[in-house]
Amino acid sequence: MACGGGEDPAAPPPPPPPVAQHSVGGTVTGLVGTLVLANGTEAELTITASGSYATRVSQGLAYHIVVRTQPVGQTCVVENGSGVVAGPVSNILVTCTTNTYTVGGSVTGLVGTVRLQLNGVADLLVTADGVFRFSLPLSHGRSYAVTVYAQPVDQVCTVEAGTGVAVAPVTPVRVRCSTVSSPPPPPPPPPPAPPTPGGLGITYGTKALVFSWTSAPGATRYTVYEDPDGVGPLAPAQIGSTAATGLTYAVPVLLHLRLNATYTVQACNEGGCSAPSASVAADMVRAVGYFKASTTTVEGRFGNRVALSSSGATLAVGAYGEGGNTGAVYVFTKSGATWSQQARIVAPNGEANDYFGNALALSADGNTLAIGADGESGDQKGTFATMPATNNLASSSGAVYVYARTGAAWSQQAFIKANNADASDLFGSFVALSNDGNTLAVAAYNEDGDLTGTHGNAAYSASGAAYVFTRTGTNWAQQSYLKASNAGSGDFFGIYLSLSGVGNTLAVGAFFERSALASDPADDTLTNAGAAYVFQRNAGAWSQQAYLKAPSPKAQDRFGVAVNLSGDGNTLAVGMDGDSSNYTGTFVVPPASNTLALNSGAVFVFIRAGGVWQSQAYLKASNTRTPHRFGNNLAMSSDGNTLVVPSYRDDSNARGFNGDQADTTATDAGAVLVFRRSAGTWAQQTYLKAPNTGAGDRFGGRVALSGDGTTLAVGASTEDGGSNGVGGNQIDESRTNAGAVYLY
Repeated sequence: MACGGGEDPAAPPPPPPPVAQHSVGGTVTGLVGTLVLANGTEAELTITASGSYATRVSQGLAYHIVVRTQPVGQTCVVENGSGVVAGPVSNILVTCTTNTYTVGGSVTGLVGTVRLQLNGVADLLVTADGVFRFSLPLSHGRSYAVTVYAQPVDQVCTVEAGTGVAVAPVTPVRVRCSTVSSPPPPPPPPPPAPPTPGGLGITYGTKALVFSWTSAPGATRYTVYEDPDGVGPLAPAQIGSTAATGLTYAVPVLLHLRLNATYTVQACNEGGCSAPSASVAADMVRAVGYFKASTTTVEGRFGNRVALSSSGATLAVGAYGEGGNTGAVYVFTKSGATWSQQARIVAPNGEANDYFGNALALSADGNTLAIGADGESGDQKGTFATMPATNNLASSSGAVYVYARTGAAWSQQAFIKANNADASDLFGSFVALSNDGNTLAVAAYNEDGDLTGTHGNAAYSASGAAYVFTRTGTNWAQQSYLKASNAGSGDFFGIYLSLSGVGNTLAVGAFFERSALASDPADDTLTNAGAAYVFQRNAGAWSQQAYLKAPSPKAQDRFGVAVNLSGDGNTLAVGMDGDSSNYTGTFVVPPASNTLALNSGAVFVFIRAGGVWQSQAYLKASNTRTPHRFGNNLAMSSDGNTLVVPSYRDDSNARGFNGDQADTTATDAGAVLVFRRSAGTWAQQTYLKAPNTGAGDRFGGRVALSGDGTTLAVGASTEDGGSNGVGGNQIDESRTNAGAVYLY
């Protein structure tokens, strides 16, 4: 035994200092599309726009930035791509250029000289049979047309396979020549190009622009062009061509991305095209879609839930308040640029206070629809292909109805109850579907079963549960019963659910969970601090993968009031609408907390790598105020790069896009904020309001974003409009809490 002071010779040496990491990157120029870079064989970096980019490499390591996947129709070249990291590297230039291709083919039977043209402008003289090629290259994706401009003497030459679109070098054009007894007459001269059409005007449909103009003498067709950023650097692009003097254009992106767009029209004929007309700008506020029930009712609460298919062409809307809270669901579909109601669905056993439509989910193709009715009171257990006899022996036990669409017809496929259904569980309070519609997650946030599913233990009262069901063919069966690993009374586990695209990752919110530390789930000291849980499925078996908390939990934060997963399940947004700090903007590391804006709300974004979750961002509204409840619900694109966050109690009286956020004259009018992630960094993109903002409407009470991120539906279930259907009178305020949905 050692005596006295001094170091213990058996003590281990101190750990080595951490290796510093440095930013390695540069700029991308000329990119149109999606580019994938990689550091040698390391993880890939996906880039969708020109600008700066970076990855991180440890001090002293070699780096080798290469193009892993080229953009469609472009070739990108890396300069200064290799070296050894001794500090930040920012001079790696990636230059992208659009591919060009030559057009050619073969000539047979020629005696003399034939003059060919490419797209009516590029001449080529061919004097003998064999291979020919035009010197003028065409950009990727451009149309080509090879024609005979001047025939050889005493011959007629015809072109075969002479038109198409250049996506590679064009070689199959065939020119066949044959001798005739007398030459054909020369072609008539082309007519002069028509004059520029005038009077370009715009009217508006649902997320659509309707163009009209005056006819131009001699025109055979008209082409409409869109300059997506007006005076910005983007070039105009053709959006449609027609022989008529009008064209309807369905805006293919979120409306706020075209706020500065301008539009022109050209008149064309065989002789060429006119100069573009004077440009006009669209008022995108007038293009915001306005959806109402087919027969609007007081307290219908239309828009209390919304769901969109992946392409945004199918919209489902819940109206749980119809018929004394019996409830109904409306399905709308888009054909071309026109939206119309396809179906109104009611429960076959619907009764007052069933709240049918209080939860909704659509498969990616929009052909499977899950509808929650958490007030349904049957005592049945299990899944049913046909409706069982109705009873009310388990009040508010809850149920889920699954419908399938064939063509344009909807039919019920299943009636689903929990295997341990019990009164007051509120099963069906939230539902989520995988992309293929074959995995269904159902919440019952008021369920009080213990970890085995047995009811009656007071320690688990309103602890909440989630259930997973799977479909084989058309048959549904319960696959799993999920509880939090630290389930406790009043946690409301299941207040919000989200499934990844393939259905193997499930996020569950429990906004009343009370632990003070992520490292101590058993702690029970912070009232309503909240938590989020992530579960993973492997070979049909589910297990808890993660237990997530705010970095500095506080009582009444309500972390987990909303959760949303990206399609691959590797990005998770968690709403915390009780956050009370007064910050604005986005942060990589949350600033020191304060309580200067009670219940203003916040959102945390987490990312997963190798099964480990870490915080990526802390988001606050650009107009943080009490009590906006920013983050009460969420919507995310499939790629995880677009995140929609409502502040359903926002009190600005602004309308449309990026209005006066400092205004406070419309209590509980509601607002929606859109955030975008680029190279791992989040930034607010826009601030949205209804085109008919009204106090108490709670615009943003629920939101849905199509998987491709191009269509946004915003519910306002307490809007008072009295019109019916799509595109009605937004000024009418004759139906209290009838509800509405807006499409952006």
